[in-house]
Amino acid sequence: PELNRALTNLVANAIRHTPANGHVEVRAGRTGGDAEVTVADECGGIPAAHLARVFDVGFRGEAARTPHGDRYPAGAGLGLAITRGIVEAHGGTVDVTNTELGCRFRVRLPAA
Repeated sequence: PELNRALTNLVANAIRHTPANGHVEVRAGRTGGDAEVTVADECGGIPAAHLARVFDVGFRGEAARTPHGDRYPAGAGLGLAITRGIVEAHGGTVDVTNTELGCRFRVRLPAA
């Protein structure tokens, strides 16, 4: 259940921050001996100065990661911190990079 919550947080955030005509892509596979899931969105990216902080408790960023219009209410900045905690508790890592149209979150977990 915990890993489901971590991945649901990533997918929900991607949907929330991608414009209505954009795309969200979820991929799963193996990289070496690890299981890997990536969630890519079209949010417009995260300012480079904020990339290292997105998993901090209470961090909500600014314009690129704020809701588009009134579609979704702003969160409390806990989802990504919870995601990181769950992934790390399972011996994995989570990171984020900017892409051409948005950002990509990557979760890596040791495969059983």
